[in-house]
Amino acid sequence: MTIELSVVIPAHNAADTIGEQLSALARQRWDRPWEVLVVENGSSDDTAEQVEACQPLFGDRLRLVRSERVGASFARNLGVVEAHADHVAFVDADDVVADGWLAAMGGALGEHAFVTGPLEVDRLNPAWLSNSRGRASEREAPMFYGIFPYAHGCNMGVHRRLWIDVGGLDGHITAAEETELSLRMWLAGSPAVFEPGAIIHYRYRTEPRQLWRQGLSYGRWRPFIARRLREEGRDRPSPVAGWKSWAHLLTRLPQARSAEGRALLAWTAGNRIGHVIGSIEHRTLLL
Repeated sequence: MTIELSVVIPAHNAADTIGEQLSALARQRWDRPWEVLVVENGSSDDTAEQVEACQPLFGDRLRLVRSERVGASFARNLGVVEAHADHVAFVDADDVVADGWLAAMGGALGEHAFVTGPLEVDRLNPAWLSNSRGRASEREAPMFYGIFPYAHGCNMGVHRRLWIDVGGLDGHITAAEETELSLRMWLAGSPAVFEPGAIIHYRYRTEPRQLWRQGLSYGRWRPFIARRLREEGRDRPSPVAGWKSWAHLLTRLPQARSAEGRALLAWTAGNRIGHVIGSIEHRTLLL
């Protein structure tokens, strides 16, 4: 039997959430052979044991790969190497696939080489946290400053040959790595295609400190992507493309008294400071 789709899940210290994700995947229905591959990388909790406990839900369709090397990019790259299928999809251990996700993603990969889908934010997050980030309904792939479409790293599918041709994920990039990958896909003539039926229930960080760190990381790497566009001779974002976010940050300071306000401020402030740091590190101004 030829496996037609491999679902890869990078998992680091995900014992509290991976069972829910695997249970949701076990409920998926698709009329073609598929598998789930969990890449457990350097966990100090019982992530592996939680995966093994879910084995009866899948039989031989669930495999566990162990690695001591930490990093989501490394885990995803290893997942492609270990996958049995020519079509590979990626989800995260702390999110949950919606009903119909597998069939939608598998069908889309039958027609396109690089696919992403929407993120739904209400099911796994308290209302105050969802409100802090907005609920814009995605009808197309997100864009990097209107220049190229990019895939969500927690909800993307790709043809193995294309992944290999562009070099997979860059393990030196610690955030927004899926955006940088999407840039190379776009340059190779395979921009991210949006499949509205491939919905992921997405889990936000909950603590302001976590949101700050995540925002800081994403902000630090966006100037690098802008530099790559310049090096390729393509249009790049305006150096002051983020001025509205700076303005919003200042006007929303009084909202810090509420949990929603603190979450929004932590994320936005982390992003903006990250852009400043990244502009210096990568010698490309993008504020």
